[in-house]
Amino acid sequence: MPEFTKDGSSLKQFKDNLPVTKLGLNPFVNKDTGRTYLPSLFTAEEEKQFKINRNFKQRKYLTLQDSVSHIYSYFIADDYNYVMTQLTDHDLYWLKFIARFKSIQQVQLFRQTALYPDWFDRKRLKHSLDRLFMYGLIWKWNFKRDFLNKPVTAYTLSVNGFRFMEYFFNQERQYFQPQSYFTLPVQYHIRFWETVDIYQLCLSLPIFHGFETFLNLGKDKENKIKRNMTSPLQIALEMIPNQIKNLVFFPALQTDDLTYYQNALLRWNAFTDDGVNLTESVNGLPGTQNIIVFYAPTVAIADKLNTDLELPNWNFPIFLLVGSVIEKDGITQAFYYPDHRNKTLDLQRATLPNLVFDNQEESGKNEEN
Repeated sequence: MPEFTKDGSSLKQFKDNLPVTKLGLNPFVNKDTGRTYLPSLFTAEEEKQFKINRNFKQRKYLTLQDSVSHIYSYFIADDYNYVMTQLTDHDLYWLKFIARFKSIQQVQLFRQTALYPDWFDRKRLKHSLDRLFMYGLIWKWNFKRDFLNKPVTAYTLSVNGFRFMEYFFNQERQYFQPQSYFTLPVQYHIRFWETVDIYQLCLSLPIFHGFETFLNLGKDKENKIKRNMTSPLQIALEMIPNQIKNLVFFPALQTDDLTYYQNALLRWNAFTDDGVNLTESVNGLPGTQNIIVFYAPTVAIADKLNTDLELPNWNFPIFLLVGSVIEKDGITQAFYYPDHRNKTLDLQRATLPNLVFDNQEESGKNEEN
């Protein structure tokens, strides 16, 4: 039976793209500056020593054996049909949301409920997470932070969850294979958490025009790079009035080597025909110009990327968004760019108060006056 919102509309119509919230109603972002706490922001030492482990325990069972014995087992693909009939619209929303962002902290899921109090609350979220875990569609993970006394929880798709999404929703988008968590560096969880923070900050900005979470840049023209290169987040923002930009993010880790960013730049250079074509479609987003963006935890990391990659020498626009500046000064002060004009390695800072300025609301006030 469909579940309905307070206004009587079915959640099904929203899929995993809900209406945009308003900045003034976002409880964890300052409406004047776009300043917020970022759960994904780790110190260099924290990131270097980062460990994360699977948690197999279910809340209502006392022993590990009981918990595991009550996780659903799949034998044939038709088992997915049965499980689909047991899931509510809320369950499917959260399953898709986790699938879309690959790895997500529980606090970030709580934030999503706070963004949409007419649709979600923490109690129902926890019920959905319990049900998705019981049906073996998601994995639960635990890790530690230096300033917390108890483990922090995160969620990803399970292998069965990945197959479930491919079985029913492969026409919507591609999904990250969770088996990769056992071959990639463990810090990739942090990279994905960074994308959630960026999305949840930008979602309620008045300049927000949509997002996607999987852009495969493919091979370069000479096939020199065989491994796929994907951006885990793309956001359309009206950074200048009446000019929507598609920001294609590559989140930085303090434990990354330079190869990751060199590959991203080479793929982007091929994608834009050496910077000549900046209007190629990015997952159907409405922007009229595409911009590659490196999200950096600190200004020092942004400076290092700018210098080591010689960013001013590339023939396309580049932004660097800095997490520590978002926490201190807000998103209006957190964008930087290379000095393309003078070709120096002095990183330039962009001050963008319009990121939190609602032109439509302000014009309405002026008309009333």
